[in-house]
Amino acid sequence: MRLIIAFLLLFFSVNIQLNAQYIYPKRELRGAWIATIANIDWPSSNHETSGQQIKELKLLFDKLKAAGINTVFFQVRTECDALYDSPYEPWSYWLTGVQGKAPYPFYDPLQVAVQEAHSRGMEIQAWLNPLRVEKKDDNFVIARNNVQNIHPDWILKFRDYKMINPGIPDVRHYVAKIVGDIVRRYDVDGIHFDDYFYPYSPKIKNEDRRTFIKYNEGIKDINDWRRNNINKLIEEVHDTIEAEAPKVKFGISPFGIVENKFTDSKGFEAYKILYCDPLTWIKKKTIDYIVPQLYWEIGNSSADYKNLLLWWASVTDGVQLYIGTYATKMALPGYKGEPDELEKQIRINRQIIRVGGTVFYSAKAIAKNYSGFADSLKMYFKHPSLVPAMTLKDSVPPLSPSNLTVTDIDNKLLIKWDKPSAAADGDTPFIFVVYRFTSLESIDRDDASHIIDAVPGSTFSYIDNPGNNSQYVYLVSAVDKFGNESRPVIYKYLKK
Repeated sequence: MRLIIAFLLLFFSVNIQLNAQYIYPKRELRGAWIATIANIDWPSSNHETSGQQIKELKLLFDKLKAAGINTVFFQVRTECDALYDSPYEPWSYWLTGVQGKAPYPFYDPLQVAVQEAHSRGMEIQAWLNPLRVEKKDDNFVIARNNVQNIHPDWILKFRDYKMINPGIPDVRHYVAKIVGDIVRRYDVDGIHFDDYFYPYSPKIKNEDRRTFIKYNEGIKDINDWRRNNINKLIEEVHDTIEAEAPKVKFGISPFGIVENKFTDSKGFEAYKILYCDPLTWIKKKTIDYIVPQLYWEIGNSSADYKNLLLWWASVTDGVQLYIGTYATKMALPGYKGEPDELEKQIRINRQIIRVGGTVFYSAKAIAKNYSGFADSLKMYFKHPSLVPAMTLKDSVPPLSPSNLTVTDIDNKLLIKWDKPSAAADGDTPFIFVVYRFTSLESIDRDDASHIIDAVPGSTFSYIDNPGNNSQYVYLVSAVDKFGNESRPVIYKYLKK
């Protein structure tokens, strides 16, 4: 493995330096995590009115869209709570200031977020923390219907941190039930888990010894048993999604170092402390994609971003790979590292064929334009991009739109088309992609610079203001939720 990484480093090093040539890939996931715990990204206060929170959420989506983001990871479960209308768990303290108190006037944040994302042609993934019950014990009053009050025997406590115990089968069933409820009732495009499994600090010792004795299933080593608990949780959640909503993706964002031996790193090892075993998830295909958190710099002496990136690219065949980056640190005014560190990371990500995109933690670095970061993204994400096609899950393209027309109205061009029928697998368009070329001979749909917009699947027209040429060729194609693109419909416009 070290020889492979060394070869890959040599191969890619020429283009990793500052490079004025920008690549505009047609397919690239451009994501942002919207963290709700501790009001990191939204809402800015849990004492705002419902109207203020909705207005703020819409503005956040506007800013992400303007920066080129095409996928949002919206945190809906932070501490066995809910930022949606859950029949099982209490409303989040981070939403209303009182755990268990519904918004008043009532609204459902996840429902609003789905609507706002889809109306902008963006994907939305419901982000859940699977096991945490309290980030900080006694930080606020726990609701009567919180799981720790209903099932106190499920709780593992570490100093002031609490979690539900994944070694108990009923706990795994419970988490899967929560996920199943979300995918049944909300039109989310994915379910997303973060990196919190067993605790970071303090490391678990003997707190689950009795559970191990009761539920070890013949596994002799408690560390292997803990990893098996997490693997079984992931498998059960995957199977629940497949049964309830097979068109929904499932992915996880683990800590970026699995074991130091793989990447010559010197950091915290998720495999040994969090009992996180992503290589098994990849091997068994119990996830559709993975977003390792590579929160270090290129050339970092303890954990080199390049080494980690290349290792992850070498092990994720068959599972889509996106890279999580630490935007709120590296774009923050006063950051001591290279001012263009994030931009260099975007460029190197684009050079690795198995890397399908970048996800930024967190949304406020973009919304608040830290150190001009949103402005930089508008340059790197100058043209719209489609998310990578997930053909292992679905490879059937939608049907093509029809009856494309282009009409000159007040020196602007109104492009209209008809919605296609459902494809053989029942899929209808998630978005329509509008291309513009100067001639039939210049048509190249792989060149993203000719994509002028990607509009929601509920939209059947587009107004373009292209310039003064006497002719244009427009193409419109349909794309489904798994990124499969139809054949385009073509219209050649000649100015009268």
